[in-house]
Amino acid sequence: MGQDIIVQKLINFISLPKVCPYRQSSSSSLEKSTNMTVEFYPIVFGFIDQYLFESIPRQVLFNQQLKIIDQICLPKKSKDFSDLIPRKLKTYKFGFENELDYRRLYSTAYFAITMKKGGWDCNRHYEIISSGTMPFFDQLNKAGNYTLSLLPKSILYEAQTIPGYYAKHRLTTVKIVEYILNIIRYPIKSSKKHSILYISHEQFDYMKDFMLHGFTRIFEENLYVFKPPKYMYEYPTSKMWNQEETKDYFKHTLYGFGYGYKLALKNYVRLYERDKKNLHDETIIENNIKAKNYSLIVFGSILRNNKLFSLTIKHYERSRIVLIDGEDASKHKDRSEYAKWGTYFLREIPDNCDVFM
Repeated sequence: MGQDIIVQKLINFISLPKVCPYRQSSSSSLEKSTNMTVEFYPIVFGFIDQYLFESIPRQVLFNQQLKIIDQICLPKKSKDFSDLIPRKLKTYKFGFENELDYRRLYSTAYFAITMKKGGWDCNRHYEIISSGTMPFFDQLNKAGNYTLSLLPKSILYEAQTIPGYYAKHRLTTVKIVEYILNIIRYPIKSSKKHSILYISHEQFDYMKDFMLHGFTRIFEENLYVFKPPKYMYEYPTSKMWNQEETKDYFKHTLYGFGYGYKLALKNYVRLYERDKKNLHDETIIENNIKAKNYSLIVFGSILRNNKLFSLTIKHYERSRIVLIDGEDASKHKDRSEYAKWGTYFLREIPDNCDVFM
């Protein structure tokens, strides 16, 4: 019970943004002042909640009182550490159609090794957590204060408890989108009709795809997606597909065999078909932005698709523009400029501003 209180505090904790001095990206910048600051809010991939194990309510006696707790049903553990070792490819013997076997291998162990990949935030962490296994981080102390700050680092350091409860209430895509809406103070319970524009692109992109799932689950018909990625919604399932066949069908590779995200929005094919039909022309989106027909505009991958950014900032206030940046650890000169005009959620936030902007 004491640990439940600790976990609940971690769930309710809101990370502070990284504050950096504003830097002009070009001489044509609309703002000449050099005394400004910009903010970058931490964000992580998270995972789609259907992958998390179910919980069962149980009665327990605590301090001579009966209490109801949610007990997560985990598979029986047969080993201390998973046989899946990052960077040792021979331990990964799975194909496009073997995601269940892949997750089962994680779920049979108490711990699974994970580490920095292209960035500190990595889909592997959430594959491990959603399999009911404790991620054992290599050199987590080097991630800095802001990167991965939505994860329960204190618990991961101490390895005190299985992270299932925390994951369910903090790390699903829906909970991460709720965190975004909380940061920008978006009135989600307002009686006014929501009309959210999600600017996507059709290529694979973990962060863009996971956040699209979260926004779709919350807003459903009230979310309008520009360039929805087909693999999130549908593909023929008449046979088992291999990686090359999938690449030929979608015209690009689904990273990680699509584990954890492919077909995640299969129950929303009607919305995919609606948006492909009604939002096929960029001019339609431009006219809607000019008319302020949207209550919120989300750039699902601001560094990969920013075509409508200049138009958006002319018609929308900063609190109604969400900028999501899920890139690996990297430096980009335009981040400061973007963050001036919208609320910026950045996956990899080094403690030193000079490293990423």
